[in-house]
Amino acid sequence: MAALTAWQALIDIGKIQAGQKVLIHGGSGGVGSFAIQIAKVPDAHVIATASTANQDLLKQLGADVAIDYTKQKFEEIAHDVDLVLDPVGRDTLARSYGVVKKGGMVITIVSRCDETELKKHEIRGASLSSHPNAAELTEITKLIEAGKIKPVVSQVLPLTDAARADAQAATHHTRGKIVLKIADEPKS
Repeated sequence: MAALTAWQALIDIGKIQAGQKVLIHGGSGGVGSFAIQIAKVPDAHVIATASTANQDLLKQLGADVAIDYTKQKFEEIAHDVDLVLDPVGRDTLARSYGVVKKGGMVITIVSRCDETELKKHEIRGASLSSHPNAAELTEITKLIEAGKIKPVVSQVLPLTDAARADAQAATHHTRGKIVLKIADEPKS
């Protein structure tokens, strides 16, 4: 679902193209880690935010510029951005409008865009609620199999630890995704 959300935001709604400047908030999270990689497929210039501990991961995923949001304000570094992907919301979304160039776009997956801010900056906005799409999942699978996208998995837990996994995911500070293991693979 995280890869599909990133795909639908960047490809379907954002129509990302080579050379465009993209700001991805929460670049080390589930959606963000896929979004960085998906944005690099058409060779976009990627700026991504994450905490200090995840700066190396941003670079490994392909970010051209890694911003440590605990030490730097992204709006002091990112300017004239074509597209912002916001899986964070709140203050991060509010501060994002000003970094987008005229005609650019903000896509949020956790909130609603502020119409007043969109008009003020002469930009477009979209709120995304991802949906299942078999054709897009097939394209993502091809990119994973070709090694162009690599899922980031922070932990693999037994299904019996689903509550623990859910609690960790709720912190919104998980690197990549948490995988629940349903059963061991049969030995051959």
